[in-house]
Amino acid sequence: MKRNPPIFLALAMGLATLAASGAALAPATPLIEDGPMVVDAADFEGNMLRIPENRRSEFRTGYDRVATVVDNIFIARNLAARARQAGLDKDPAVQRRLQQLQEGLLADLYVQKLEKEAPAVNLEQRAREVFKLEQARMTKPEEVYVQHILIGLNGRTREMAAERAKEVYAKAKAPGADFLALADKYSDDPDKRRNGGDLGYNSPNAFVPPVRDAITKLTRKGDVSQPIESELGFHIIRFVDRKPPQPAKFEDVKDKLMQAEKEKINRARVDALVQEIRGSKTVVVHRENVEKLVVPVDPKELERKAAEAAAAPTR
Repeated sequence: MKRNPPIFLALAMGLATLAASGAALAPATPLIEDGPMVVDAADFEGNMLRIPENRRSEFRTGYDRVATVVDNIFIARNLAARARQAGLDKDPAVQRRLQQLQEGLLADLYVQKLEKEAPAVNLEQRAREVFKLEQARMTKPEEVYVQHILIGLNGRTREMAAERAKEVYAKAKAPGADFLALADKYSDDPDKRRNGGDLGYNSPNAFVPPVRDAITKLTRKGDVSQPIESELGFHIIRFVDRKPPQPAKFEDVKDKLMQAEKEKINRARVDALVQEIRGSKTVVVHRENVEKLVVPVDPKELERKAAEAAAAPTR
């Protein structure tokens, strides 16, 4: 089969309208054609069901993403056609698996329908009640504001890096030193281009253990640590500020609590439905037949294989 280089060229005409206007195309609008095989706009819309509804519009703002989806549908449809020609779809197990994939999609859609149709609940009120009960544990952790220079090991021995770190530390400790200018000149931190060596407020746990431990000992604003060694190299830290742990305010956690309550309500409705389905008086579980599907395992055979694996030479 001859294809134009890559399918994106074939997509250009079909998707140009969609990219330009963002309007939905008629379901039968062709996007890729290869003889009788067609991928149309309805195929694309069907594929979009795999993406959460609140993210679909954002997904469609990128031409490459849209074109890749359409190309993937085309390739899968082509391969599926070849599978049918080979008779793979005649296998009873394959037919049941196809049915299960369809049922899985429909089940997901039904759960989404339940969530949309959930009775209106004052989520903010529920969040306030949770906040009152759990406010004691909702503490905003300590944050530290530091600036950072990393003398890395790439192209240097440990001794060379340690010596350079000492030199930079001496410059940073000098009266009137501009720490961020030194970071710009000497730091090997890959994030330097983004932050210029100024890391802002972060949890101490965001740092590698040696740096975290050194930061806890810095108390005066403007203090500069001696070089701290880690697996990344040598760090020089300038302490700017520290925010002690503070009780969280409701407004800080409201959105998170409301989302958690919404998910709890939805989960409870789905769990209740599942229990209703399982608890139906007409359900019959043939346990003895299910047990026949289990492959018996010989514990001694497992031990023998484990011993062989342990004795096998490693490369």
